[in-house]
Amino acid sequence: MVRLLLETATDVCSVALARDGKILAEQTATEPHLHASHLTLFIQEVMQQADTKLTELSEVVLSDGPGSYTSLRVGAATAKGLCLALPGLSLRVVPTLAALMLAAKPHSEATLAVINSRRGEVYGQFFMPEGARPQVQSEVFGKQGLGHLDPLFLGPQNIRLTEPDWLDRLIAAAQTAYFRVCGPGQQRVWDHLPNNDGEVLGCAGPEHCSAIHLLAPAAAPNWSRVVDIAAYEPFYLNPPFVTKSKKKPLG
Repeated sequence: MVRLLLETATDVCSVALARDGKILAEQTATEPHLHASHLTLFIQEVMQQADTKLTELSEVVLSDGPGSYTSLRVGAATAKGLCLALPGLSLRVVPTLAALMLAAKPHSEATLAVINSRRGEVYGQFFMPEGARPQVQSEVFGKQGLGHLDPLFLGPQNIRLTEPDWLDRLIAAAQTAYFRVCGPGQQRVWDHLPNNDGEVLGCAGPEHCSAIHLLAPAAAPNWSRVVDIAAYEPFYLNPPFVTKSKKKPLG
């Protein structure tokens, strides 16, 4: 199994190539916002470094988001193009926050994986050790069938760090007064932490997204899925942020 791994959910573009579960080559940008100009070049470079042809690929593995709207679209378009050009090549996607959680150091506390979103916000999702979910607080399920399980355990959510009760909400969701944070959004979380209280939060692992983090979940059916390239759209969570031009129109 030869997998081409593409990480484009955040500001940093990263590409890796793996054969039978082993990373053969990796290229990661040293500067942000280079997806459009560097992604295809990185693909060529890792293929050359590993002495592998595109026709040998079995899967393209793409970071599914949430993340930057523009960079996710660049990654999706590139992955789809490869699958269309190479018959038999499939597209597998991995939730970005889950990949970060699986790359974090082993521990016994809940983990909050976070990626920077808009100013004062992060995308976040809670995970229990080894990906387990916490017990619901009530055995009586309503019509939705989820009891009191916090949405932060069910999927990525917007966390607004400018709201006065954001930390209390996270503590309530985690059902503990101490949890760990991983991912490129952790510095923003720390910056908004009242009194920089290290007794509440701990660091659990990667501070940056990397294509190599996609390999483990790509091999796990519970953390990845093969998608139809014609219908696939990345998980944006938020619509694109569009600003209006201040220039006076001609005419």
